[in-house]
Amino acid sequence: MRALLMREALVVARRPAVVSIVVIYSGLLALFLAAWGGRPVPLLPGGTIYAQLQLLQCALLVVVMPWAAARTVATERADALVRLSAILALPPSRIIIARLLAAAIAPALVVAGALPVAMIAQQMSAVPASRALADQFTLLTFALPAAVVTMWWIQISSDRLLGWLGATASTMLLVAIFRSVFPVAATAAIVSGGCAIAGGAVLASGADAWWRHLRGETA
Repeated sequence: MRALLMREALVVARRPAVVSIVVIYSGLLALFLAAWGGRPVPLLPGGTIYAQLQLLQCALLVVVMPWAAARTVATERADALVRLSAILALPPSRIIIARLLAAAIAPALVVAGALPVAMIAQQMSAVPASRALADQFTLLTFALPAAVVTMWWIQISSDRLLGWLGATASTMLLVAIFRSVFPVAATAAIVSGGCAIAGGAVLASGADAWWRHLRGETA
């Protein structure tokens, strides 16, 4: 399992999209600070620049996290996944579990890449550093739910772009539901993490039945 996880992680690490996404995401946040630092920000009138940046981070991550996972995860699905399972002599469930964990690396790197920008906003707003770190950790916990949702879409869709669009729409819906039911971000992160683990378990447990044999027309 360790070797398989290493393989999936190397697939993610070799994708140039990770660096591009981190640069774009961090750059947008930095431009926001440069444009509105020291002036009233229109997103939340009366709010600190740090609070405004947090709102922007959440809005961007809903789109960026699924895209990061979709662009970096290995592409085998359906019959290709069956063949890979046969070559590796491993059940599809093992591959899916390793791929889920590896897929969460890319969204996590996106959040981590913007940490310096968040800390600059924290200094500008005189917010305690402990609170800023806690907020960034909360955002980091959404990497796993984003990866699970994206993996579901990647496995059931025939096109990577369609998978990303479906994953983004699903992530937006889930975030809206969680935030409306659980107003505290930390609570929403914990609940979404639990749901992600359950969703990943369902995908992994069903993989051995869904992708055990080639489809009839290609067998």
